[in-house]
Amino acid sequence: MENNKLANEPARKSKDPAYYLTPLLPEKGNIGPLKDMAQEIIAASAGLESKVARETAIVLGDELRLINSYYSNLIEGHKTTIPDINMALKNNFSQDPEKKYAQELCAAHVETEKRFMEFVNVPQKLNICSQRFLSEIHAAFYVNLSEEHLFTHTPKGFSKAPVNPGQIRDINVSVDGRSLHGPFHQDLPALLKAFAQSYAPDQFHGDERLIAMAASHHRLTWLHPFRDGNGRVVRLFSGLYLAGISVNKSNLWSLSRGLSRNKKRYMFELWATDSLDEQNDVHYFDDDLLADFCKFFFEICLDQIRFMEDLLRLDQIENRIDWYVETRAKHDKKPLRIEAAKLLRAVFMRGAIPRGMAVEILNMSERSARRIVSALIENGLLQSQSHRAPLTIGLPIGVLPYYFPDLYDPSVIGEEYIV
Repeated sequence: MENNKLANEPARKSKDPAYYLTPLLPEKGNIGPLKDMAQEIIAASAGLESKVARETAIVLGDELRLINSYYSNLIEGHKTTIPDINMALKNNFSQDPEKKYAQELCAAHVETEKRFMEFVNVPQKLNICSQRFLSEIHAAFYVNLSEEHLFTHTPKGFSKAPVNPGQIRDINVSVDGRSLHGPFHQDLPALLKAFAQSYAPDQFHGDERLIAMAASHHRLTWLHPFRDGNGRVVRLFSGLYLAGISVNKSNLWSLSRGLSRNKKRYMFELWATDSLDEQNDVHYFDDDLLADFCKFFFEICLDQIRFMEDLLRLDQIENRIDWYVETRAKHDKKPLRIEAAKLLRAVFMRGAIPRGMAVEILNMSERSARRIVSALIENGLLQSQSHRAPLTIGLPIGVLPYYFPDLYDPSVIGEEYIV
């Protein structure tokens, strides 16, 4: 996907575009078990979202975009930390060129995902499989990078070949430096048109839309439509496809996390599903292999949903909030009052509460309650759009190891945040 070398193979006339994309979905012998898995994913994801108040889910989902970014870029070999991504989002970058590049990539991923999630969550006729939409994702990602990073990346660093953000590749490419990867560039316009028509969400119904999402992930990876950045674009695309079919709209589980933690198999499944007919020197897709890829993809989805279900057990969240406040009350230079835990728990569970209700929840005078609310807002633990607006939960980086210790391990959160 990344680290491409240009392939100097001569262009050849391809077969009809549909040949390269069929079967669109696994067929009769394989579709049944996948439909069962798809239904399980749809139900489990909806169940997870129902356990978290809407306002809290929005805040948590935005925080998890950093996780999506971290793991998607880790797949491509670029590692940073959540604090470094946060700093990059504030235009504060490392002086080290490699660290700065990793920060740029992650921040670009977060900003692009936020921007395009707004599109898929607004009811409108929008084909997220269209060449235009894919090109806009690619362009939006690269517009956030500095000029010196707008060249294709190789194992030895940047090449002299420009990425051409948003433009379909005009060269043939090779991942291993020997064989051609994906179709000939001359065939891409027709193939991408066939892809848009074949995998548009409105072409499918019910659980088949989820199967189409999994299959399209492989097909788009194989098409390799851009000179560079294809892996990141495909993972962004799949997350947007999920949201567009009303699965994981709040971003409460991370597909990229699951794929990264199973990187070797992910890469193998992508490669194995693309078969080569050596006699005719053309690529084709085997039904059984496509079914295997979709099954693997669904296993990743279910694993990440279950992981977050365990993480978001409400009784544990309340205990973890208590743990954080107790630690701050005893050991911080600016300690929180222990009563603050009551308010934090209430806001997390309900999603939003009127400011005036803080007095009732804290069971203290209005003046004392105001002081606690002000302290929590100052610390980023609560948020409010104005002095009269409701209170919603805040998730500053310092609370993440307490609230979600299994999600943010030291390698992700940064050593300074270990608790």
